[in-house]
Amino acid sequence: MEHFRTDRLIARDWRTADAPGAFAIYGRDEVMRWLGPQPRVPVPSLEQMRVRLDAMAERAAAEPDYGLWPFELRSTGELIGAVLLQPLPATEQVEIGWHLNPDHWGQGYATEAARGALGLAFGARGLDRVVAVVDPDNVRSLAVCRRLAMTHLGQTGDYYGLTLELFELTRDRSVQAPAGW
Repeated sequence: MEHFRTDRLIARDWRTADAPGAFAIYGRDEVMRWLGPQPRVPVPSLEQMRVRLDAMAERAAAEPDYGLWPFELRSTGELIGAVLLQPLPATEQVEIGWHLNPDHWGQGYATEAARGALGLAFGARGLDRVVAVVDPDNVRSLAVCRRLAMTHLGQTGDYYGLTLELFELTRDRSVQAPAGW
């Protein structure tokens, strides 16, 4: 299922054939060092990536309004990243996040994918607020939060057992919202 399109990207559900593209993201230390609780280690093999994709597909089926969705280039169909819109563990807050193949860093894809997910959040999902939690040393993701005009709320230790920077964006404060939000 397709979740949204942007000028350059399509966000959709995972497919079994996505394992190589997903492994090119989650099999890399420069990505995994920023994601989730400790230990933050790359997926060790393509076979393990397939197992994880199966688990992600099960979670997506159980909670179709939210998830971690791959995004591909509209021009080539190449899977280059993933964007998430999901409840933070043990809260009613909805988190936005992005994971990008390092071969595609610095081209605005994370920001573009996040804007697409925000359009979904503030549009079809009817949310009034979305948060992001970012490792304080992850300068690239901190920059994405700034480009999205998210408000920095300071550091928090409330999520994933880590000290993270907390950002929020509200529907009424979104200065870069597409028409129809």
